This record gives sequence, structure tokens and C-alpha cells, in this order.
Amino acid sequence: MNFPLRVLHLEDDARDTELVQATLEGEGIQSELTRVEREQDFLAALKRESLDLILADYTLPSFDGLSALRIAQQDSPDVPFIFVSGTLGEDVAIEALKTGATDYVLKTRLARLGPAINRALREARERADRKRAEALLAGERRILEMIAKGDLLPAIFDTLCQLVEEQLPNVISSVLLVEGDRLRHGGAPSLPKSYNGAIDGLVIGPSEGSCGTAAYRGESVIVSDIATDPLWAKYRDLALSHSLRACWSTPIISSANKVLGTFAMYYREPRSPTSQDFGLIELATHLVRIAVERDRAEEALRTSEQLARSHVEVMMRSLDVLATEAAPEKFIAEMLRTIGQHLHARGVLLWLRNQKDDSLRLHLVIEDDQQVAPDPQHPFLKDPQAWKRSLQEMLFTKGPVVCDDIEQDSRIGAEFREYLMNRGRKKFLAIPMFVLGEVRGFIGIQHDERGAYRPEEIELAQALAHHVMLATHGAELGEQRRHAVVLEERTRMARDIHDTLAQGFTGVIIQLDTSVEALRDEEPEAAAKHIGRARELARESLTEARRSVHALRPQALEKATFADALRAIITNTTAGTSLHSDFQLKGEPHELQPAVEENLLHIGQEALSNALKHAFATKFRARLSFDSDAVRLELRDNGKGFVVDSANGGGIGLIGMRERAQQIGATLAVTSKPGRGTKVIAVSSYQQPVTK
Repeated sequence: MNFPLRVLHLEDDARDTELVQATLEGEGIQSELTRVEREQDFLAALKRESLDLILADYTLPSFDGLSALRIAQQDSPDVPFIFVSGTLGEDVAIEALKTGATDYVLKTRLARLGPAINRALREARERADRKRAEALLAGERRILEMIAKGDLLPAIFDTLCQLVEEQLPNVISSVLLVEGDRLRHGGAPSLPKSYNGAIDGLVIGPSEGSCGTAAYRGESVIVSDIATDPLWAKYRDLALSHSLRACWSTPIISSANKVLGTFAMYYREPRSPTSQDFGLIELATHLVRIAVERDRAEEALRTSEQLARSHVEVMMRSLDVLATEAAPEKFIAEMLRTIGQHLHARGVLLWLRNQKDDSLRLHLVIEDDQQVAPDPQHPFLKDPQAWKRSLQEMLFTKGPVVCDDIEQDSRIGAEFREYLMNRGRKKFLAIPMFVLGEVRGFIGIQHDERGAYRPEEIELAQALAHHVMLATHGAELGEQRRHAVVLEERTRMARDIHDTLAQGFTGVIIQLDTSVEALRDEEPEAAAKHIGRARELARESLTEARRSVHALRPQALEKATFADALRAIITNTTAGTSLHSDFQLKGEPHELQPAVEENLLHIGQEALSNALKHAFATKFRARLSFDSDAVRLELRDNGKGFVVDSANGGGIGLIGMRERAQQIGATLAVTSKPGRGTKVIAVSSYQQPVTK
């Protein structure tokens, strides 16, 4: 044995104690025996000393071994108890073992004492290991449950530290989290508050104690004696003033191989780790990693959901303004104001380009949420060609110009940079606007603080820029072609917007609502899938909106046949929702004119959108039939239905479907009754001429 065995010997004869000690030494067992013979001395020794073994005579003048056994079972149940007696009958021995004695050895056969002690100590260690493993497993399960419930990280870390300290009574544990180039307090319930406060914000570096160095190196740092280790030079006085003498720190490495924080074990005496210490360190860092990554994943999920909802709200708001505001200029100002609000911009400027000479005209300026007069000192106004020295790449890339730091960006002309910096601007976005694939202008979005633009911010700005261009282009058409052309173009735009954004975002809203239900049911993976579908539907809708602005064929029909495109739209829109869909294809597909495919596709989208948004249907069936002389599209839902004749003008959706049917010379029949669902049938002859 590495250390003397601490033995309490209940014996009234000192010679017997000496004989027992000599026997143990003969067996190679080093021991420190404390002899007692009275009950009060026995009780005092149990409370005073940390014992490895209790030996007891069975019969003493003032006290008996069986009573001592019962006391030991209450006060020190894990300490092996062996009777060493001169006389011990079989019945008495059986009673002693039943009461809890580990073994018994007759004084006349002390040769058995060494093996009996070794066996008792081995069994005690095994019991202790089992209890420790069970406690560790229960603690791990408790922490995982806290993580699954979404408990706050400080509570999880404190519980973890307490679990480690229960396993290693002399240890003090700590969790620190990486924040930029520093470590911040995560959890350390047993460290003094003054110490935790002093190291909160510890710099990550090559000689910053155990934790700062471990985070810097990305590997464990073992400091066995703080008083002499050079890594603790800056913090030695702090640690020693709190009686901390050893500190081992291990970095928490994420699944992406990044340092998330550190887990540290402190001791109040110099020492090095054991195999048990390493096992607990590995478990602790594993649990911290799970907790931090789960917390960050949920935060990212919440941020993603909020961003997706923000996209939907902004788009729906712009649609409402477009539908109710007759004056394009007011709509344009409202959209620029919306851009400024959602992107927290200081200024938003609308520039229109003259295609003949590439000059710019400043059409409208919003600053601090108010429309203001253009500044005549702006370099682009003083020289309408100056913009090309900073932003001409838009003409070639047809993508946004992103400037995260005006002072350092070499693309910006000197005069433009000086102008922006004098006005306190630190970064800007320039979002191009298109009509039929040509850059007709751009929106400048200016900010007073530095920092990288997020992809989501750029995407939202682009979406709103298209709305602004729709209104701007509509105003230009009104000036050029008067009422008839304006009406035709605005009708096309409104119908395209309705068939792309409005219908698409109906699916987005359904997916987001389903994700909220999943989060409430503590199903983050399912929620993530729904949000992913929502983001994909939003991107597809924005893409289709851009294509409609450019007067291009729907992307779905560019990638697949008409039947497959319709099937995919129905499947993707209803995935994960309470609306169960069914698509049937009958007959041999016939080649259709592009306009027929596009309009029938939009009729199908509108019927599906109505079933999701208004009808509260649970079933939706689409049947596409290629008959001998015509293509027939039949759409049914089991929703709440309505009285077709009493509908106010049939609603914009019904009007749009009828207009699309008229465009391709098709017949359209809509039948519905309250509580009986809705049926839409569109039939287009193969030889039917397409109208314009």
C-alpha cells in the first residue's frame, strides 16, 4: 500500500493491538492503529478521524462489538468492519455478518487477518466506485435534462461544477466562456465571488494563467504549483490570496474545432491530476460543449425565425401599401422609409440612372425617417458622372456594392469618401434596381457605425429595392404611355406580385407557425426544418418576383416540365403543414404553349394559397389530365368554402384566376358552398389561341 492504513481498533488489551499490528506488518500492510475500549472513545474516534478500517473485539468489559457495529453502520457505513475476537460462536458470527460486519477472524487464527483485510478493502473500493459511477451517471442525466429543457447556462454550469466537486471533495471547479479575445465567467459556485470578479474578462494569451493559456493554445494546461509556475506570474498574488495552489484548465472545443471556453479544477495544495481527475475533466468539457452549442443553436434558430418573420412582415406591408396607395411617389417614400427602419440606417437615397449618358438623378432622400431635400454638395449631384468612379462595378456584376468600412475601402473615390466621412457615415450599401435586366438606378443605404453587413440584411434590402423599382417603373410608364399602358402594366405587375410573393409568403407563414409549435413542444430539430423550408420558400418567391420584374418565365418551368413543376410547388408549400396534398397525372403529357403552362401554374398556386390561407382545409387534391383535345386542371379542397355569387368581385385571387384563364382562352369554373369545400376547374384547348 502507498499510505499507512488508518485503523480504529476496539480492544481492551493493548497486547492484542500490538499483536494485530505486528501481524499486519508481517503481511506487508503498513498501518496506524488507534486503540479504544470505551463507547465514548469509539464515538469520538469515528467523528475525529477519516478511517480505512475498523477492527473490533466482540466482548469488552464496558462495551460490546455488536453495539459498536451498529454505531459504525450509522456513522461510517462505507468503512469495512471486521471482528477480531478470541471466541465467536457460529450463531454469533452469523448475526454479526447479518448486522453488517464485513468478516470475522479468531485471535487464534490471525494468519487470516491479512487476506481478510485485503479482501474487505478491495470490496469497499468496488462499492465506492459503483456508488461514484451511479452518482456521476445520475448527475450527467440531470445536466442533460437541464440542457434539453433549455435552462440558462449559468444554472447548468453551477450544477456541473457541484457534480464534479461531489466526486472530488477537495476540488473547486470553474467554467469560463470565450467572448472575443477574453474569457467571461460562466459558473464557479465554490470559488470566492471576489476571485470570480477579478478573473471575469481574463485575456486569452500565451502567459495568462491556466485558463487564458489553455484557450490560447487550444490544449490542456496543468499547473501543479501556482506559487512557482511562470504562467501565473500576473495572477499569482491573486490566487495565493485566495489559498489556491494548483489549477488545471482544459479548453472546450466545439464540433467546428473552435474554442468555446475552458473548464478548470483548482486545489488548495500543490498537486498533479490522477486518472480519475482526467475522466471527470473529459466528462465536464463534453457536457459544457453540448450546453453551449445547444444554447447557440437555439439562439441562431430564434434569430433565423425572427429574421424570416421580419422578411414576411416587410413584404406584406409593402404589398398592402402597393395595393392601397395610388400615388407612386408616396409608395416609394414609404418603401425607402421601411428600408431605413428595418436596417437601422441613417440615410436612404434613391438614385435613377439615365441610360443614354449614364448620368444620375437623385430622386428622393430619407434621413432619420423623414423625407428631406437633396444636398447640392453631394459629389454625384455636382458631377452626375462621378458615381462611376466608386460604383460602376454594379453595371458589370449587377449585384450590390457592399462597403463595410468607408475609410478603408479602396474602391471609393476620394471626393465621395471625404463627403461621407464628413457626414459621419461609416459604411453603406448600394442596391441596384432592374427593369427587364437593365440597371435603372440604385438605392444607397448609409450607416453611422462600422461592421459587416449580414447576408440577411443585404437580401432584405434587395427585396425592397425591387418593390421600389416596380413603383418607379410604373410611374415612368404612366408618364410615357398614359392611362391605357399604365393600367396594363400595373395589372401585370400586381398579378405577378400576387402570384409570387403573396402566394409564396402564405407558405412561409404556415411553415413559421408550425416551427413555433415545434419549439413549444421542445423539438428544435423539427423547428429548424420548418424554418429552413420557410427560408427556401421565401428565397424562391423573391427569385420569382425578380423574374417577373425582368419579364422572365417562372423558374420552376425552366427547371422541370409543367406537371413536375406543379407537383413540386404543391409538395414544397404543404410540407410539414396540416394540409395533406395529393397530385395525380392522367394521360400522356402534351406539349403546351409557354403562356398556357405559366397561367395554369399560377391558377394552381392561387387555389393552393387559398386553401392554406383562407379555407383552413386539411386536404388538397390536384388532378392534371391530358385529354385528346385539351388539358384539364382540377383543384379541390375540403375547406370552409364560400358563396361564389356573393363574394365581393370574386376577390383578387378569383379575379386573377379568371384573367389568367382569359389570357390563354381557357374556361374556368369555380364552385363552392359554405362547409363543402371549393373546386376549381380550368380547361385549355390545345388549339386555343393565346390572347395578349
